[in-house]
Amino acid sequence: MKYSEITVRTTSEMAEVVAYFLQEVCMDGVCIYDKKDLENASWDYKDENADKLYDTEVLVKGYCNKEDTPSVLNFLQQSFVGLQGAGSLHTEVNEVEGDSWVQTWKETFRPIETNKLVICPEWLSVETDKTVFLLDTGIAFGTGQHETTSMCLQFAENLDLTGKTVLDVGCGSGILGLCSLLLGAQSAELVDIDSQATEIACHNAQINGLQHKCVVKTGDLTEKTNGTFDVVFANLTADILALLFNGIAQVVHSGTLVVLSGILDTRLEQVVDLYSQKFNVLQTKQMGEWRALLLQTK
Repeated sequence: MKYSEITVRTTSEMAEVVAYFLQEVCMDGVCIYDKKDLENASWDYKDENADKLYDTEVLVKGYCNKEDTPSVLNFLQQSFVGLQGAGSLHTEVNEVEGDSWVQTWKETFRPIETNKLVICPEWLSVETDKTVFLLDTGIAFGTGQHETTSMCLQFAENLDLTGKTVLDVGCGSGILGLCSLLLGAQSAELVDIDSQATEIACHNAQINGLQHKCVVKTGDLTEKTNGTFDVVFANLTADILALLFNGIAQVVHSGTLVVLSGILDTRLEQVVDLYSQKFNVLQTKQMGEWRALLLQTK
């Protein structure tokens, strides 16, 4: 099967931001080629062809199905509007063979260890005293490696989730809702507008033996979710969080904790101003250009 390789030219400072937008619409495993990393690395041996992978600008590469290329390019064009100090943002498309790329991606995905969990690819095994969460992302959804997901997991591990009901909005691979169950939550509801995401989330629930503790729904939050929850996770983008404010406000009760992530530092104030109408800000986390919030219903 053939895929489209999307390459965006940017700067070192904005490479992670560009990579985030690519991850929103491309398969997981987005790569960043920054010549500074090559120059600063300590090499015992360097292949003479290594320099050919790099350019004067930083290259960020992602992959998508060929038929999705127009919509991906449109999303990127809209997302890049207003980015400052991001270089040319020149975007190129090339055709690549999928089978070899998927295999290479699987070979580079390794278990991720947090304070309480080890997130392990389904096709690998790991020896650990920590709780293991098996994950198959379907090469299209989050693995827990990105800063925005890492901050959500940090919040989750520091909350007392025992007996709590959890909602994972825009669940992707289901990592946040399902890991909450492993951390003691009583039940979880996972919602995403993408049917491919919910299929993968269902699969991950099954391989971890969590299918009886969770419900996975495809569709819009306000259309598919009833009742209220003790804890809500929404790892999205500032714009989508703004659109979902009223919906999230409808699925909380007194004392509900809400974790928001996927917020660029330049958009933090906007998100805080909006959500402060309904919630108190308990804590803010930051990793690179990204921010995450722990809120509680007023």
